[in-house]
Amino acid sequence: MSSDTLLPTCPVCTQEALVWRGKNYQCSHCGLTLKPKTFLGFKFKDQYIVQSIGQDYDIARSGVAGQVVPLSELDNFGESVYTDQQLAVFAQGNFNDLRMPSNTLAQILLEQLSETVYVQTHNMRRAHGPALEAGGNYIPKGLAPSGDLNWQDVGNLFLTNSRLVFPSNKFSFIRMDRKLIGLKTFENGFAIQRKGEDFATYFLDSRAHQAALNGAYIQGRVLALR
Repeated sequence: MSSDTLLPTCPVCTQEALVWRGKNYQCSHCGLTLKPKTFLGFKFKDQYIVQSIGQDYDIARSGVAGQVVPLSELDNFGESVYTDQQLAVFAQGNFNDLRMPSNTLAQILLEQLSETVYVQTHNMRRAHGPALEAGGNYIPKGLAPSGDLNWQDVGNLFLTNSRLVFPSNKFSFIRMDRKLIGLKTFENGFAIQRKGEDFATYFLDSRAHQAALNGAYIQGRVLALR
């Protein structure tokens, strides 16, 4: 591989290589642009800052911009980055283009639950908070409320073919069925409302593009039941 090539295949679109173009690495197909992280003129070893991404990624752009990604994590970076059109298709219940996680955590959960893991988000905080109205949308709008949240636990969130699974000291399960009636997506996470509960469950501390993916997937799964 040429010294001018960071990765032979772009982790987002998988169509072109990430190639050095003067001041940063770029994918000519999807517009992903990575700049080596520096401080006072010195480069951090194998760390890159996401500068931009193409016009098809309006929803994802605010989440990925400024993100620092180690070289060791670049291959999995694209698992949560999708075009606006792809997210819209997911929200309609079509997951053919979804790139499912293949790391060790997802595989362990798959073996334990005999379910397929479709989306994984690391380092989330779960809370109970203000109830939501019925309905909702996967497109992030503003930040989640900072007050009136009763924090529960911290962990990695897995969305399977039928449930939200949150392994922690409490190991929570939330089924995606007709009782899931409300969804609200924020720039730093999302919240869901189940029928008969006087609180909503909030999953926070993600980036906007991750929140959008979670929201689109949940919306699509629930829609398929109706």
